[in-house]
Amino acid sequence: MPRRSRLLARLYATYLLLRWSALLVSIFVVFVVSSSLAGASVGSSWLRLGLGLGAALALPVLLRGRLRQLVARRLGRRPSLGGSWFLVLVNGLTLAALCVGFCDETGRALRRRGDWFLGSAEGWLPRRYRARMGRVGRWLERFDLPPEARTVLADAAQLQPDPPPLPPPPPENLEGPPPPPPPPLPAAWFHPIEGPRSRPPSAGCRFGAPRPGPRPPECELGHCGVDLFVPTGTPVFAVHDGVVRSIQRDAERGGISGKFVILEHKGGAVRSTYVHLDRVAGGLRRGDVVTGGKTVIGTVGATGCKRTGPHLHFGLSVVKGRQRFVDPEPLLELWRLPEPPREATPAVAVR
Repeated sequence: MPRRSRLLARLYATYLLLRWSALLVSIFVVFVVSSSLAGASVGSSWLRLGLGLGAALALPVLLRGRLRQLVARRLGRRPSLGGSWFLVLVNGLTLAALCVGFCDETGRALRRRGDWFLGSAEGWLPRRYRARMGRVGRWLERFDLPPEARTVLADAAQLQPDPPPLPPPPPENLEGPPPPPPPPLPAAWFHPIEGPRSRPPSAGCRFGAPRPGPRPPECELGHCGVDLFVPTGTPVFAVHDGVVRSIQRDAERGGISGKFVILEHKGGAVRSTYVHLDRVAGGLRRGDVVTGGKTVIGTVGATGCKRTGPHLHFGLSVVKGRQRFVDPEPLLELWRLPEPPREATPAVAVR
């Protein structure tokens, strides 16, 4: 074969590889995005699969067929319209519309359900995929936080791993009165479990995952919190300074929640919930004052769980007119970790 022919053959093979790679990637990306968005209201995996494939495959094919008919009426023949490149173009435009026009909804859907088809699969590839999908979802989501999340993020210290440094002291004024003391820093928020940072491992453990029974509308298909899987007996800390609102030490009376503790923060404007505890801290009573990142309110367990192992169900809600649940996962990425070593700080009774 002449050298020129070999070169052309290689170029054509490269073109085919590029074309099919672009087609497969576009189909997969649109499938993941559309099926993740549909998962907010569709609990059936088969229906979610059909909707994703319909958006990634059926819609471009039908659109191409319709355009070919319209062009054939005017020109008298059916053009190819680029074949597979047309599907790549349509999928690219669909993806751009979803990620640009609805970036916050798309980001939340990818972070919560971008790995729904993996189930609880573990391994190197699922871990890498979940990490990448979580970063993409958080990047899109940051452009438009919901109002409830802004309420919880009101303190500047919540967005920082450490408190901001104090300004240098002003020079002494020997002739006038002493300068006023600097204002106190806002209290920080803490992750409920000490390091390494715990995260919900799969789509079924995140906010909005399918759960039976009627649930608030903001919880989508039912799960009004996140599940953090850590060993039984792991200490659970108060996430912020607050007051104990409710305690349940009887696992049978707690039902599916088992043993739990509910705290109030910011004068009752924010509530945090700690469910499925193995035990509640001794001496903890309703009305006691707790300190964020220091007070141990209990330990992780599996009380009330029928199928899952030991984990902490952590919920966060804002009380503004009515109690409205907030997805705590983005906040857990920002909050500081409790600092070991620690001595269990007892709650302060307020009577």
